[in-house]
Amino acid sequence: MSSRDIGFLIKEISRRMRLHIDAELNRYDLTLSQLQVLKCIEDAGGETTQKEIERQLGVSHPTVVGLISRLEKSGYVTTRPGSGKQKSKQVTVTSKGKDQRYQIKAHHAETEKTLMRGLSDDETEKLRQMLERIAANISLEWADHSSSC
Repeated sequence: MSSRDIGFLIKEISRRMRLHIDAELNRYDLTLSQLQVLKCIEDAGGETTQKEIERQLGVSHPTVVGLISRLEKSGYVTTRPGSGKQKSKQVTVTSKGKDQRYQIKAHHAETEKTLMRGLSDDETEKLRQMLERIAANISLEWADHSSSC
């Protein structure tokens, strides 16, 4: 049995995953934060407001403005002024953004297979449940208000 602490193992897995994800996203000229914005827009049906992205990600207005600006320059999203009383910009994912999200999702599925290699479906589900419990424990204990988006 290994003598390494569970917290250390989780940190090491997280570090390696971050390196892997960063390398993959670099191929698409994206950052993880930009991918999170695309996911929020996708989860909202392909279009949402800048204000909603700020709320979902739990980040400041200037941060979201910068992320959206870079995504727009790369052709992943378009923006337009909000309509009526809504002053927040509308952000829409482009076909390029949809295509890249599809490719990234496919790569993500392969990564998940690699992570779970050698585990049965039952073991995978038990691991997922335990990790969700750990995440809930630290969210409650450490009052982490980060979003799941």
